[in-house]
Amino acid sequence: MSKSFNKKIRYRSFQVGDLVLAVRRPIIVTHEIGSKFTSKWDGPYVVQEAYSGGAYKIIAQDGVRVGPINGKFLKRYYV
Repeated sequence: MSKSFNKKIRYRSFQVGDLVLAVRRPIIVTHEIGSKFTSKWDGPYVVQEAYSGGAYKIIAQDGVRVGPINGKFLKRYYV
């Protein structure tokens, strides 16, 4: 079973300079923010630095630093 499941997994990796969206979620997931029609993603952000553990340092396009974030909370932004 695990072999067939692992065939469908696609690992995400981003390069420096890629545009990404970051998930907007509260730290405590039992609390909800906004209505069900609010966007679940913030961005676009630019990847400034990639760490070896799967974390990325991202900055907003106006230069505001957002800080390190895990790669599982990011997705590629297509123009």
